Amino acid sequence: MLKVHNSASRELEEFAPREPGRVRMYVCGLTVYNDMHLGHARSYVSFDAIRRWLEHSGYAVEHIQNHTDIDDKIIARAAEEGVAPADLAERYIARTTADLTALGVLPPHQMPRATAYVEQMVAVIADLLAKGHAYVAEPAEGALAPDVYFDVPSAREQFGTLTGQSLEELEAGARVAVDPRKRNPADFALWKGAREGEPSWDSPWGTGRPGWHIECSAMSLTLLGPQFDIHGGGSDLKFPHHESEILQTECHTGKHPMVKYWLHTGFLTVDEEKMSKSLDNFFLVRDVLQYASAEVVRFYLLNAHYRSPIDFSDAALDEAASAHDRLAATLHRYRTASGGDGQPEALHDAVTTARADFTTAMDDDFNTREALAALFGLAREANRYEPGTLDSELRDAVVAAFEELGGKVLGLFAPREATGPGDAEIEALLAQREAARAAKEWAEADRIRDELAAQGVEVQDTPDGVRWRRT
Repeated sequence: MLKVHNSASRELEEFAPREPGRVRMYVCGLTVYNDMHLGHARSYVSFDAIRRWLEHSGYAVEHIQNHTDIDDKIIARAAEEGVAPADLAERYIARTTADLTALGVLPPHQMPRATAYVEQMVAVIADLLAKGHAYVAEPAEGALAPDVYFDVPSAREQFGTLTGQSLEELEAGARVAVDPRKRNPADFALWKGAREGEPSWDSPWGTGRPGWHIECSAMSLTLLGPQFDIHGGGSDLKFPHHESEILQTECHTGKHPMVKYWLHTGFLTVDEEKMSKSLDNFFLVRDVLQYASAEVVRFYLLNAHYRSPIDFSDAALDEAASAHDRLAATLHRYRTASGGDGQPEALHDAVTTARADFTTAMDDDFNTREALAALFGLAREANRYEPGTLDSELRDAVVAAFEELGGKVLGLFAPREATGPGDAEIEALLAQREAARAAKEWAEADRIRDELAAQGVEVQDTPDGVRWRRT
């Protein structure tokens, strides 16, 4: 039985979607004003593994992940570069989508853009105004039209769903900007009045653009309905973004809860400080992929429970590479072996145990770290045998466990075509290379290394000797 940690209840709950056999999941996407950093990747790789496990468990998953393509940060960055905000957003939608693809993240079933749902946002805001949950405020300084704010005290009962905080406990100015045009410091913008030179849309209360929070409410309402199963995102989105979503959506629909299970990923930190563009301590995914494979990056990110913090360092990534290589090497040995008739009972049992332990781990709030431990347990037993001495059905069972659990579910082992040099050929070329190095024929040694690299074999010279792996 799958159990998930619900951020709303702060408890581990049995998973039972609203409609048997079907899971509707919304994951907050990127605000596209820059490339994606590793902290973002942590969230999307985690929810990719969650989706994969749900599908592996037999659920039909409807996965929505948005693009925020209009926002203060987009407008500011576009002004700096002297380009239109829409053009800037288009550029980074393409680049971040390419990054997600490179990381092996399955494409969401829909990736809506906020600007395509402004009409729906206006309709929700109009309804909130009519119900007394919102009000029109005078224009901000320099604005050409009024703002619209959500009246947080009007939804006092819903406030604090994710944070456990009451409205009274929220100190004015501590986490929200104080604005004399607001009735309450906690009130947030549903609509921002137009400013000269900024993108704007028409509305009954004046031209302008949507606030950040209303975007996700409109898109999830339109695509998944007023109540759905999973809403995911990083822990930093709990407040104010997700809290605001709950208030405005439930006040609009009158239905509670809008989401049955809230799931939030832990922070990825650098020197124990949250990775953030505002702190300029972030590592772009496309830069990290220059010196680590996508499978290694995924392994690094999944080798921790999705709710746990991870502290990034080059050493940690190197350790992930070594660990992933051990699993990949075992899989490759079993994939490429032939002959034999051995059927050691211990290896049969190891396959069965690995599958059971993997399932137990993933059913325990998607515990990918323990799931990986199950694969290492299988690898340890599998490495006790020479695959070529084993019965083909047993070898196939080992390969199937790695490919199904580590590959299909965790995305760590891409299917490999039966191409490229065999192990014996690689070893022969490496022997030639060592002979060339001993004779100080450096050009020949480099040529052999380049030849192997072109065939998908990475050669590493270490203090303990030459190591190689298939890339």
